[in-house]
Parts: sequence; structure tokens; C-alpha cells
Amino acid sequence: MERPLVAWLAARLPAAVKPDHLTLTGFVGALLCGIAYGMSWFSLDFLWVASAGLVINWFGDSLDGTVARFRNIERPRYGFFIDNTTDLLSQLCIFLGLGASPFMRFDVACLGLAGFYMISFFNLVKSIDTNVVKIVSMAIGPTEIRLGFICYNLLLLAIGPWSVETAVRSDVADGRYVIFTISIVLIASWRWLGQRDGALRRRRLLR
Repeated sequence: MERPLVAWLAARLPAAVKPDHLTLTGFVGALLCGIAYGMSWFSLDFLWVASAGLVINWFGDSLDGTVARFRNIERPRYGFFIDNTTDLLSQLCIFLGLGASPFMRFDVACLGLAGFYMISFFNLVKSIDTNVVKIVSMAIGPTEIRLGFICYNLLLLAIGPWSVETAVRSDVADGRYVIFTISIVLIASWRWLGQRDGALRRRRLLR
């Protein structure tokens, strides 16, 4: 569903919109998301702004390379460097913003950022050997993570933040991380099932 949508949008963007403009747009969306998370101390309504920032980030990040390929104006080395550098900065903005919000401890957000960076660096190193840039790991890619954040925001807006008691610790443990994890797992499972269904259909057609 995502690829046809991105291709459809790329074919209809004005010629004045260049891939570099879209890369910058994606970074601005991530910066907006991070700032909105930090501002959510004052009002939960800033979570709507954070979600909008994630959509803007998806728009710019998904379309910059697609537009370059669609118009045959690719710059492989330059595009690879700019796109991946901007992605790392965007991830930094989002996770640090989340850590500065009332919904996640800063050290937990930094741990999540470190884990995300490890996956990103592994894929970048692997691309040097295979000459194939793979941004999806175990059916989870940037789009699924953005959707997970948006689901997390919507759940917080719908039912508000809460905490749960655990048997491991005597203090109150934050249960909101569970919401985010479950959202990611459900979205990844949905995508994996969709890919499996598509593969089965292609096999039947080949028969």
C-alpha cells in the first residue's frame, strides 16, 4: 500500500519541488515532533502536533528518493550521505523529544535511540558489502515505527497516561512503554501477514 501511494504522490508533485526540499521537509517534521513532545508537559493536545510532525517526516523521507528516481536525477553518493545523515538527526530529535516529555524517562528514550542506531548502523555497514540499502528489519521499518508512535499518541489522548504496579519492584512502573511495544508488534505482524499473503498469491499465479 505504501509504495503505490508514494509513487502516486511523486508523480504529482510540482516540478519546483526538489528531492533536497523533501529531505529538509522530513527533518523539519521530526524536529516539530520532538518539540511537540517536549511541550506536552503543558497540554496533551501537543500530541496531535507530534503526530502531524511524524506524518510530515514520513512524507519528506519517503518521497525524496522516489522523486529523484522518478525524474532520473539521482545522485547516488550524495543522496546516500544526505538521506542517511538526515535520518539519524531526525531519529535524534524524535527520541530526545520523547525523553523530554512526561511520557517516558529520558534514560529509556536514550536506550531506545541507541537500539535504533544499532539497527541503522548495521544496515548501513551491510549495504557496503551487498550494495543494497535495506531499511526494514524483521518486517519493521521507519514507517512502522512512525505508526507505532502515532498509535502511542492516540492512546494517550484517548485514555490518558497511567501506571501499573509490578511484582518485581515496589514502586510504580510506567506501563505506557507496553502500549508502544504492543503497537509496534501489531503493526509489524500485520505487515508480515500482508507480505506472506502477497507471496502466496504470486506463487499461485506462477503455478
